[in-house]
Amino acid sequence: MGFILVGKDGTSVQKKYFFFDYDGTLAVPRTREIPSSTQETLRRLRENGHFIALATGRLQINAVDFISSIGIDNLVADGGYSVTLAGDLKWMDPLPLEPVQECLRILDAHHIPWAVTTANELVRYSPREDFAEIAGDYYVPTKYDPTLTIDGLTKVFKAYIPCKAEDEYKVVETGALKSVPHVRYNSDTIFIEPMDKQRGIKYMMDLLGAPLEDVVVFGDGFNDVSMFIPEWTSIAMGNAREVLKERADYITSDCDDDGIMNACQHFGWI
Repeated sequence: MGFILVGKDGTSVQKKYFFFDYDGTLAVPRTREIPSSTQETLRRLRENGHFIALATGRLQINAVDFISSIGIDNLVADGGYSVTLAGDLKWMDPLPLEPVQECLRILDAHHIPWAVTTANELVRYSPREDFAEIAGDYYVPTKYDPTLTIDGLTKVFKAYIPCKAEDEYKVVETGALKSVPHVRYNSDTIFIEPMDKQRGIKYMMDLLGAPLEDVVVFGDGFNDVSMFIPEWTSIAMGNAREVLKERADYITSDCDDDGIMNACQHFGWI
């Protein structure tokens, strides 16, 4: 049994624990702006006593910077591999090291450039001096490290492979991606990163001592699939990938068409 909230009108409601993806869910993909209806919904959810957190694939240090600007201090980041509660980092794991090292060895054998983030910091390192020029993305600054070796790596939180979408098959054919979680970040880059948001959500709920049945997740992309599970309520945005819509308990409107507000009104949470 979860926690019961009593509204201003005296009615009782079940406390819910909301976990929102960011890009394409809370924020409009093209502009990365949060619609006014979504901001109002977050305010009303807080006012009604519900728990609000972000669930993102971004690095914890990257995500924590912008969640504070929208009044959220609870965070499942690193694709489910870190948990921040009330602004305090409670837990963070790197990617499993050996599969990542094997991936990088295969990339090296095929002369495919790569970079890695080795700590909770906004920087990536590459043994290729021309990596930043080849990559063409500006997710984090790149530092050239000629001493960087695959065997010398002890932790990897994220890895980066510059690869045009039309050339992705070339990387796939090498077998480098076979044993590592990966997602296309944009038309120029593949990320190797955790994709297990449910892991972080369950860790957070254990810290809170709250039942999983009271979790509500909102998402739109491939890296949200892991958190669309039967244990709780899953809501897909109207602009979501079909695989999410197939798993969802409810499909709302697009993120830029009051999707968050419409779903919360539908279920009576606001």
